[in-house]
Amino acid sequence: MFRRHRPTHDVRVVAVAPLTPALVRLTFTGPTLDTLTIEHPTQWVKLDLPEGHSRAYTIRHHRPAEREADIDVVLHGNGPLSRWAEVARPGDPARLAGPRGRRPSFDDAGHVLLAADESALPAALTILDDLPATVPVSLFVEVADATGSAVPLPDRVGLTAHWLTRDPGLPKGRTLSDTLLAADLPAGTAAWLAGEANAVATARRHLLTDGALPRERVHSKGYWKHGEADHKD
Repeated sequence: MFRRHRPTHDVRVVAVAPLTPALVRLTFTGPTLDTLTIEHPTQWVKLDLPEGHSRAYTIRHHRPAEREADIDVVLHGNGPLSRWAEVARPGDPARLAGPRGRRPSFDDAGHVLLAADESALPAALTILDDLPATVPVSLFVEVADATGSAVPLPDRVGLTAHWLTRDPGLPKGRTLSDTLLAADLPAGTAAWLAGEANAVATARRHLLTDGALPRERVHSKGYWKHGEADHKD
């Protein structure tokens, strides 16, 4: 699974909470989850099923004292983890391995741009939770339809949220990348982009060239890619 050992935690589902028709929150508990060490936003674990399937997911919330962790899963129906999450019930067993993931740096940023589709929204929100309240944030999220905007956002001054309804005639991610190519960004912006790999790469190139952002100010990750069952960026 990993090239070097990562802690594993045997867990079971204790709660299933739909956030939108396309996103469900699974709450896990396990006897060792108080030792799960989440040190910074966007950290992820491998969620392993007894059948042998696994996939990486962001830890959305961690409550060590309660030995609980929340993972938000997109219900796209195209993979074994998504199909499992659609029918998951309290008591279902699983295993978490990790965490992993690098810390994105927003030190001294005068403005932060967060851009994501549904798959990357949980990670984007962990950044939003962690940023100082004094930093203005622009959040761009591509969703399938208007119901996708029902995900609760932190109540903070300086947050501008843009919920982008996906054009059904375009590939997933295109609405997000087209919007970012046309966006005006203030000086001092640092950016974090994640979602469909081609869309993320297009937006990243734009920010580095036309947007003239320093390379160290642009964090990007292709969470998935059209035509690849298990894309790794």
